[in-house]
Amino acid sequence: MRDRKKIAGRTLMVGLPGAELDGATAERLERLRPAGVILFGRNLDTPEACADLIRASRQHLFDPPLIALDQEGGRVSRLEPWVGSTPSAVELAAGGKEAARDFARRTAAALSALGFNLDFAPVVDICAPDAGNGIGDRSFGDDAGTVLEMAGEFLAGLQGAGVAGCIKHFPGLGRTSVDSHQTLPAVRRTADQLLAEELVPFRLLAGRTASVMVGHGHYPAWDGPRPLPATGSRAIVGKLLRDDLGFQGLVVSDDLEMGAVGELDRDGAFAVKAIDAGCDLLLYCADLDRAERAAEALARAATDNEALGRRLLAAADRVAATAARWPAPDADLSAWPAARRALERPGGASR
Repeated sequence: MRDRKKIAGRTLMVGLPGAELDGATAERLERLRPAGVILFGRNLDTPEACADLIRASRQHLFDPPLIALDQEGGRVSRLEPWVGSTPSAVELAAGGKEAARDFARRTAAALSALGFNLDFAPVVDICAPDAGNGIGDRSFGDDAGTVLEMAGEFLAGLQGAGVAGCIKHFPGLGRTSVDSHQTLPAVRRTADQLLAEELVPFRLLAGRTASVMVGHGHYPAWDGPRPLPATGSRAIVGKLLRDDLGFQGLVVSDDLEMGAVGELDRDGAFAVKAIDAGCDLLLYCADLDRAERAAEALARAATDNEALGRRLLAAADRVAATAARWPAPDADLSAWPAARRALERPGGASR
């Protein structure tokens, strides 16, 4: 059981409560030994403090670790307090392919200077910029060709500079009318429609991206009428993404505390379902209690079910392989000022 709990920890990525690693949180990380951490605005006081937080956290993570954040640009830019506003995906698309590649390259330089090795970007949902579903202008456009082209350039710039990318939110949330941060969206498209449009960027970028994030949408075309988030669907993760699209990289769940799925996972039950479906890395972005319950539930399930135990070990091994392929750099704050300036818009303010 103890070894299985250690293996379970290697399939989790957790959020931290503040800008410094307090003793109680350090002890919890030490017990859990998660695969990595994801940082948010609450963790980013100054670049120096951020680098210190990452350095301190790494002592309590599985080695090699994944150090992640959401740095898409536009509305989802954790670095905005330091670099000012950055272009949204819609703005990048208007600037053309080189704009997307160059922006991602500059983003990677800034992330590397701080010690990150994983950026949960780019968004490849096909979506109108004014959609009220949490995606909107985070998407490069409302047609598959534009999204594919621009996301491919973003990935090339980001990963070419040494930071792992993540295309999201599989198999596509752009055609929904509600935000999965709040409730479970239903994507009422036929399988043929989804394959012809939403799946195009995922299919053609599967061999180029380090990771894919599965979103919390319900797809009746594959899972029938009973509401089931894609993160817990064997039909979507195991068959569609792994078997049909042939994706061999890291499969990441969206945050398991989000409104679309949170009520299903208070005791770690949905974490077990997500691993069983084919996810490798599960995100708990704020609540360490939930993460610990997930580790315990996964360890119990792996003890009771041999097949689930093998699936858990395979997930942990894939997480470790990804972290080794994209090693987390030591922070280099001497490189930060130039990297920050490169991301600033003309006239933008930073600190």
